[in-house]
Amino acid sequence: MNGAYHLRCRVCEEVTEPAPAVACHRCDGPTDVAYDWDRLTRTFTREAMAGRPETLWRYAELLPAGARVDVGAGRTRLVPCEPLSDLLELDLYLKLESENPTRSYKDRIATVAVSAALDHGVTTVCCSSTGNLGDAVAAGAAAMGLEAIVLVPEGSASAAVEAGRPGVHVLAVRGTYDDCRRLELELGSLFPWGFVSGNLHPYASEGAKTISFEVAEQLGWRLPDAVFCPAASGTLFAKLTQGFAELVRAGLAPDPLPRMFAAQALGSSPIADAFADDRSISRVRSSTGIASLAVGNPSHGDLALGAARATNGAIVALPEDEIAAYTELLSETTGVSPDPSGGAALGALVTARRSGLLEAGAEVVLVVTGRRPRSRVDGPHVTTIDPDAGDVLSALGLGS
Repeated sequence: MNGAYHLRCRVCEEVTEPAPAVACHRCDGPTDVAYDWDRLTRTFTREAMAGRPETLWRYAELLPAGARVDVGAGRTRLVPCEPLSDLLELDLYLKLESENPTRSYKDRIATVAVSAALDHGVTTVCCSSTGNLGDAVAAGAAAMGLEAIVLVPEGSASAAVEAGRPGVHVLAVRGTYDDCRRLELELGSLFPWGFVSGNLHPYASEGAKTISFEVAEQLGWRLPDAVFCPAASGTLFAKLTQGFAELVRAGLAPDPLPRMFAAQALGSSPIADAFADDRSISRVRSSTGIASLAVGNPSHGDLALGAARATNGAIVALPEDEIAAYTELLSETTGVSPDPSGGAALGALVTARRSGLLEAGAEVVLVVTGRRPRSRVDGPHVTTIDPDAGDVLSALGLGS
């Protein structure tokens, strides 16, 4: 076994050597990265981190990669927000993920995904995206000389126009994000590529939890009372919670964990609906116009539910007009230009205060996941296709 980490099935707990894997070979269940905690606690200390570079790799013991790709992701600022603190009677901080290289927290995920691809000899990386993840993967892959294939719903917005980089193929799919994901799964059965939401996902998703590590370190190694973020696939929410729990287990931060809160958009709220009804996740057909929240089949939905319930938090669904209003409020009071996901997180915070779920004076962190998109994915480097593997092959010049 790899001395530092391995893969463990979430269902049957089968342990395997790290490798690109879509699911457990024994029961087909989802797999997660598991770490050697006996080794980890000897080197993952505050003292050891004090002299390390200011990148997400300062937390290397809890990241699953030997190749450490560094395109500048991580170490974003945690800033107090006095206008909203006064308005909501809280001690509110903003975690500004818009400061990452392609303007969203997805750079953290892409950094670890590309690192894992290099570890395992993968030369082509593929992802489905509504904009931000595609930009991050394109940038990370291009920086390391890898090929990137980005599947986006036709008309999706792009945060940083990374699509024009060498070796990047952007395929605009006539359909929804979930159609892109189904196509990605089909491609996974045909090619030995690295799929950020497939065989690289156990590794890639670990990048998101470095937000939690940074928050704790920036607060002087203490945990806030509550954390708010948006939820689409549920990955960010689940991984933030995991990150805080790992810090406690490592002895770097004290209990209790923060109360975890998230927001979804009405029309694409399978996790919020399941939370409200106290049941498991049911897939829905997304009908929201907010692209970054338009996920009807959340890959980490059940883990997100568990995180909210275990921490006495909540997951709420908000109408699009409210999300737009909260996005504008966040922009006006902070000078940040957030994408609507940040507005949704603020809406969840206001809802929690109004309903009495969150008491006055609490220390709260709101994760601003990215900046407002400034262009759409189009141009000569983009090929529009139907959600069909044959169209992908033709677009890449691989058809018969």
